[in-house]
Amino acid sequence: MTPTTNAESLAIRQCFEDAGVWGWLHAVDLHDEDREIGHHSREQVALASVFKLPLLVAYARMVDAGEIEPEATVILEPSRRTPGSTGFAAMADAVTVSWRDLARSMIAVSDNAAADELLDAVGLHRVRSLLDDLGLHQTRITGGTRDLFDAVLQESGCSSLAEAIAWLRDSGTMDQIPVLDPADPGSTVGTCQDMTSLLAAIWADRAASPGQCAYIRTVLAQQIWTQRLAAAFPFDDVVVAGKTGTFIALRHEVGVVEYPNGEAYAVAVFTRSPRNRLILPAADAAIARAAKIAVAALR
Repeated sequence: MTPTTNAESLAIRQCFEDAGVWGWLHAVDLHDEDREIGHHSREQVALASVFKLPLLVAYARMVDAGEIEPEATVILEPSRRTPGSTGFAAMADAVTVSWRDLARSMIAVSDNAAADELLDAVGLHRVRSLLDDLGLHQTRITGGTRDLFDAVLQESGCSSLAEAIAWLRDSGTMDQIPVLDPADPGSTVGTCQDMTSLLAAIWADRAASPGQCAYIRTVLAQQIWTQRLAAAFPFDDVVVAGKTGTFIALRHEVGVVEYPNGEAYAVAVFTRSPRNRLILPAADAAIARAAKIAVAALR
């Protein structure tokens, strides 16, 4: 691992402390994977929507195997769509969409309905097989967004998801939700280091076929959120391709920063607030600042 100076280590830690959050980070030079920087990078954290990245890769492998036709269409009926504020999850009527654009919506706008429809088709067994094959042994996927919401509903005793979210917000912390506890075997968790390893495999065409890895890279670059990793690199000639994860006190992003001279760095930053806050721009800013420090150290 590339040694950080005391100043760099303190600066990364200070980013999280200033925001009032716990933080985890890993960054690696994709042209020399022996050059890496970590901050609690091997500790498991609840993934929130970051789980959609390994799901995307598992889908791509299905395409490679001829088990799903990317241009074939699926109908998303309102009665069975997972709720959410973006994408097909936010729509009122039935939607017909191709599998490849369903996957695109899952990443570009973190569409919950798209993710669960895709997970139903891909199956947890294929996602777990992908993790095993790539040696991502600290990552565990136990279900999708629908399963997370069901667990929150059950724990809260509320009759609607909106009431359950309000209950979580008002309760102060997430400690009463086992599915968000990394120590609980039913939780979906991962580490920053596993996520940068997955990104490295995608950028090196090891995660799937070269064609499907190119598709994954394109989709990740279409993500619309710019307040986390992208905020650290606000330049027209720098491409940030990534996937966020957000749920109550959790705010994450994993992605690759590519410079015009060919340099590329995989970065994963996870944060968790000690209190349940639906809006916490300080955590978003901490992700950007910590990522900027890590990439600058590697450069």
